Amino acid sequence: ASASNLLTVTLSPDCDVAGGSLVTLSGLTGSLTAGGVIGVNSSFPSLIASSGSWNQSSGELVVTTAGTGLVHGVSYAMSFQVRNGATEQGSPSISVKGSVLSVDGPFSGEGYFEAMVKASGDAEGVTGGAAPLLIVLPRFLVRGVGQTNPLAWASNTLRVTLRANSDLRAGSLVTVAGLVGSASVDGNVSVNASVGGAWASVGAWEQGSGRIVVSVSGEGVVNGSEHVLWFVLRNGGVENRTAASVSVVASAVSVYGEFVGQGLYEVMDNGGSDAIGVSGGGNPMVVHVPGFAVRWIGQSNPFASASNVLTVTLSPDCDVLAGSSVTVSGLRGSLTASSESLAIVNVSGSGVGMSAAWQQDEGVLTLFVSGDLANGSVHVLSLTLRNGLAEQAARNVSVVMSVRSADGAYFGQGAIEAVMS
Repeated sequence: ASASNLLTVTLSPDCDVAGGSLVTLSGLTGSLTAGGVIGVNSSFPSLIASSGSWNQSSGELVVTTAGTGLVHGVSYAMSFQVRNGATEQGSPSISVKGSVLSVDGPFSGEGYFEAMVKASGDAEGVTGGAAPLLIVLPRFLVRGVGQTNPLAWASNTLRVTLRANSDLRAGSLVTVAGLVGSASVDGNVSVNASVGGAWASVGAWEQGSGRIVVSVSGEGVVNGSEHVLWFVLRNGGVENRTAASVSVVASAVSVYGEFVGQGLYEVMDNGGSDAIGVSGGGNPMVVHVPGFAVRWIGQSNPFASASNVLTVTLSPDCDVLAGSSVTVSGLRGSLTASSESLAIVNVSGSGVGMSAAWQQDEGVLTLFVSGDLANGSVHVLSLTLRNGLAEQAARNVSVVMSVRSADGAYFGQGAIEAVMS
């Protein structure tokens, strides 16, 4: 639809046709080409005029023979460009007639309109697309979108699955829109594809509209072939459990002129899958601020200057990858000096080891996760600190997690949560 289109006509007259005679094609309806004079190419340029009179509404083209005219029984081919209409249609009924100039007087020999035999082959990967002015919208019969990481501020891989209803030549554009809420600013982003060489390695990203435009490259996309594209964006920081309404459109390059075949935006399927242990987290642009469903801390000894075993119980509300960290703050008043390797005992849980760093002045304990933790798993840890010399009330303790992303450099960032005691 809307593309530049080359129409080719082959005629063989059943009589000689003098130069100056008229050939009229009728029924070429559905074109966007405005009425007027349009160019005509032919296999015998000295015998067929290089332009014709075009009527858009009736789809009629009148071409004049030239020179010595056409000879009975000889095949003559001519072609001309029109722009397809913007909406889908079947191939219209097309007919042709001749008005043969007479050398004997002012009256021409008038033929009558006869139905033309139309091509029935495929074109641009469209079944029957060679039939004149059959028009289809370039679109995707399979159009899926999903993501791998819903955590706030994390690197997140968006995956797009596409299967077109036509061929898409190199230079065609595919636009995915509606990926709103990302923290990634405008610019080019790297794009990977399941079919190597068929897609550009970068796409143009617009943050405000949530739109990425990717070019077809190389040998192009063949009708019926399935392609998976993926690229990494950074999530926003606000909790959002509603999937974005994402749509896709194709603009198909035509080799026959400047106008591209233009599709319409269609909503993509999101699948409703989970990701990182978050229900529905595989849906596009869903964001979850990671935290702990269980967060408890207690101690064994309240006496001044005494060794005191602190027990921490945590249960994450998402999967947590190795390399993530958990920060417990507010443990001020201890005599234990700062250390980059404070001893931690894994009392119960998955058995995943953790190391710890301790900052005495700020009362901050940072736990470094050495193995993957599953959503809902309960982990009980203990550590020993020495109490301070002076009496003090129980401190307000808080916890926050920073979850490593397998998709890129940005970690998922949780919100600071109060710890129960």
